[in-house]
Amino acid sequence: MKYTYWRNILNVLLIAVAGIMIGGCDSGKEAIDEATGHRALKQYQKSEKDIEEIAKKQAKRYEGIPDDEKREGEKKE
Repeated sequence: MKYTYWRNILNVLLIAVAGIMIGGCDSGKEAIDEATGHRALKQYQKSEKDIEEIAKKQAKRYEGIPDDEKREGEKKE
């Protein structure tokens, strides 16, 4: 009788843990992407695009710097 009681408790705990794990897992597509490396590739491509955008913004921002230096030089002379 003792063993049946503990066995029932163990079964209930196993079922509860399995339910939590299944409910908390990613979808099948996301899990496959993670296993095959597609997720990492997507992150890399996104990072490349972000870096290109940042580089373009900085290039536009720093285009005006030589003009400012010329103007300051003209004022000083």
